[in-house]
This record gives sequence, structure tokens and C-alpha cells, in this order.
Amino acid sequence: MKLIDERTLDGSRRFTHLPQVADWISVRDHVSLLPGAEMVNFIGGEMAQDWLDFSFRGRRFLIRGHDDHLHLFVDDPQCSDLILYQVGRHFEQLLEKVREQAS
Repeated sequence: MKLIDERTLDGSRRFTHLPQVADWISVRDHVSLLPGAEMVNFIGGEMAQDWLDFSFRGRRFLIRGHDDHLHLFVDDPQCSDLILYQVGRHFEQLLEKVREQAS
């Protein structure tokens, strides 16, 4: 997983994107497996643009679906790369698991 630093108009940071191989319910449920993470909001399944947001280690994170990818954002662009890597890797592991089950 590669970390990127792309700032959005609202000041948040898109820090990675992953291929969307898991359905949104699996992505939502995977949040609860990240110790200390708490779901804040979820809209998925039938929307044109699905998203969920959660808090973790005092930061707010957003995952948006677009163009067959999950785009991960953090509200605080100064958030430690270590935390960003931990969050990104957590969701990357879900995608790896889904791929293994499909093969």
C-alpha cells in the first residue's frame, strides 16, 4: 500500500486508494475489527456514491467508493503516517482476504 498526500477542498487528505473487491457491508463490518475504531455514519448499497465514516485514535476517517476503488481520507492532514498506514493496511487485508476466497 502506498501513502499519498492529496488535499481536498475541505482540507482533508486522501491518503490511499484500494481496488474495491469487497461489498460495502463487508467494508462497514471490517471497521469494527480495527481496535478502537467507532463507526460514525454509513451510506452504502444503493447510492450512486457509497461512503462510510469512522473515528480512530482521535481522528475522523472517510471511505468513499468511486470508479471501482475505495478512497480513504482523514480529516486532519497532519495525521501521523503510522496511523494512516495502520488504517490503510487494515482495509487492504480485507481486500486480500476477499481475493483469496474468490480463487
